[in-house]
Amino acid sequence: MAEALLDLETLLAPLPAGGGAGEDPREDITPASLYQQLRDRRFEARAVERRQDSGDPEAPEGVPTQWRDVLSLGQRCLAGQGRDFEVGAWLAEALVRLTGLSGLAEAARLLDGLLDAYWENGFPRLDGEDGLDDRAIALGGLSGSGVDGTLMQPLRRIPLFRRATDGTDVGLHLWKQAEDTAGLPAEDERKQQRLDAGVPDFERLSQEAKQDLPFVRAMRLEARAAQAAWQALDERFRERFAGTGVAVPSTRQVVEALGQMLEVADRIAGPLPREAAPAMAPDPRPAGAADMPAAQGTAPAAAAAPGAAWSGQVPAGAIASREEAIHQLGLLAEFFRRTEPHSPLAYTLAEAVRRARMPLPELLAEVLPDDMARRMMLTMLGIRPADGMATLFGAAPAAAEAGGHADDASAPEEAQPAAAPDEETGASSSW
Repeated sequence: MAEALLDLETLLAPLPAGGGAGEDPREDITPASLYQQLRDRRFEARAVERRQDSGDPEAPEGVPTQWRDVLSLGQRCLAGQGRDFEVGAWLAEALVRLTGLSGLAEAARLLDGLLDAYWENGFPRLDGEDGLDDRAIALGGLSGSGVDGTLMQPLRRIPLFRRATDGTDVGLHLWKQAEDTAGLPAEDERKQQRLDAGVPDFERLSQEAKQDLPFVRAMRLEARAAQAAWQALDERFRERFAGTGVAVPSTRQVVEALGQMLEVADRIAGPLPREAAPAMAPDPRPAGAADMPAAQGTAPAAAAAPGAAWSGQVPAGAIASREEAIHQLGLLAEFFRRTEPHSPLAYTLAEAVRRARMPLPELLAEVLPDDMARRMMLTMLGIRPADGMATLFGAAPAAAEAGGHADDASAPEEAQPAAAPDEETGASSSW
């Protein structure tokens, strides 16, 4: 975890060309171009990992060295050529493998900053034939949806602690294997088969974990910061992709894996004192990033007791802004979506978040679709409908009565967050 991380200020600063986004790195198709080299090194790194996973005895051990090239080339490409979301995703893949949890958090900050500042003119181009789809595929493939994304396997291998017997790392995957094996009945043949295959005894593993408490506690703080950063990125995904016609990229599997790591840490080291969390968990957002709200003087520490069923985090301390209050409502909606999927409360909160971010004309057009009712309400408020309706509402009433915001490109984005729970449950949110 000692690798140098990204220079976010440089990677997110405007470039001279392309309205600040620079030039499309794909336009240079020569083998020596930065983009082509980057793509080739990533392909080679993934190929080595597939060999390792298949048990190839001749496969190199450890993290493939090509990921270091991906990290270097990706930064050069972003800093000197163009603000590219696919390149940002490849950097995330390299960071989690090379720098663990700190890199995972840094990757989320980078992607959040790119989505915030370069959504309109970044690459792949929005006006390209498959630009929006390509963005969603690259970003959604990190966590994955239904199947593991490219970050999941290395994330589950990030060490929770080191074994006292031989100093080897124990990640979430091995911990879960040992725990599941311990839960099998003694007469179950699979139990002995797994132990014979090298799965460690869970009781012994738990005792060894308690001998490495400083490492466990440091890991827990990094996991908290990473989880907060990926929850913030999830909100950015919803903000940018909702209503575009493509599936909103999900961060669910990454956030859940981090939650499991936090639960394991609490079991090993005991719950982190609530009063200690705000002081130790760093703010996951990049310093100075425009329009990236954060509570001044606070950090995103967990509001729920450690070990609870949902391990997401709500910023502690006084609410400093309207946007922060809305953000916390969104986290509460996510909490109830995970812990009470049968309850309408998650949808109610998500709907409140959606409406809180709607312009007044659109909100009134939605809650009062009848033109006469709107006029009566405006009259009661002391607003003259005759000269106020056109200015206040514009085309919103007509669009609402026609069944949507056909000509308003931003309206679907604001209307989508309430539907977020449906991506995983398949249920309709129009209850």
